[in-house]
Amino acid sequence: MLLALLASGFVLGGFMMRHLIEKPIQKVETLNFDYTKTSPVALVPIISSSVIGSRFIPYNHKLQLTVSLTVPESEYNRKLGVFQVRVEFLSGNGNITACSSYPCTLRFKCQPIRFVEIFLKSAPLIAGFQSESQALNIKMNKFTEGIEPTACLKMTLEPRAEYQHGAGIPQVYAASVALESELPKLKKIIWYWRRTLFVWASIMSFLTELVFILAFCRPMIVQGSGKPRIGSTARDSHSNTIFRSKRTRREGLLYIKRI
Repeated sequence: MLLALLASGFVLGGFMMRHLIEKPIQKVETLNFDYTKTSPVALVPIISSSVIGSRFIPYNHKLQLTVSLTVPESEYNRKLGVFQVRVEFLSGNGNITACSSYPCTLRFKCQPIRFVEIFLKSAPLIAGFQSESQALNIKMNKFTEGIEPTACLKMTLEPRAEYQHGAGIPQVYAASVALESELPKLKKIIWYWRRTLFVWASIMSFLTELVFILAFCRPMIVQGSGKPRIGSTARDSHSNTIFRSKRTRREGLLYIKRI
């Protein structure tokens, strides 16, 4: 019975923690920029358009967005210098709920260091295990989800103002965006201590069930345990018979001594 109560306590603890814990959102999407436009644009849908009123990012949650660009170390990109990465949060109606922009450029390497790197990596480069590229990770400002749910993200590569119309766009091998939400303080503490809270919730459920059974079902348990078993009854009657015979024999010997 105790094992059954313990198992049910863990089941109740898991049920409570399932409805209490909120998991942070983590999502990685590939970006496909449209280079037919003057400023290449990539759209990332967050929620399905078929589900009306659905929300992927919970209300009042902070969202950290990281754009990763793999760009070749070509002469064009090195001479390009700084370019701009712009992110817009769009609602289901196409309204811009938030916007963030960040400048980016390739990490500078002087000519002697590039020659040394090419010499040391010549074998992997020739074999195709490595390529002359750089990975640029751009962390945008944290965005707080408002009342209107975000339905889509719009990424735009923008040139500097000195370039003419359609120029100053970097060459890109691959691009991706990573979304990670930040839970509120209380929910963050619950998420970090979820295993400990699960154990304590299960133990408290077990103790609550045990106290309830002892308080309301005690007469049934005492009555069930007070019934004598057949084996114990026969054993007790046999011992009583032996005790009576010994007592009778002792009394007979005392009577003979008196005579």
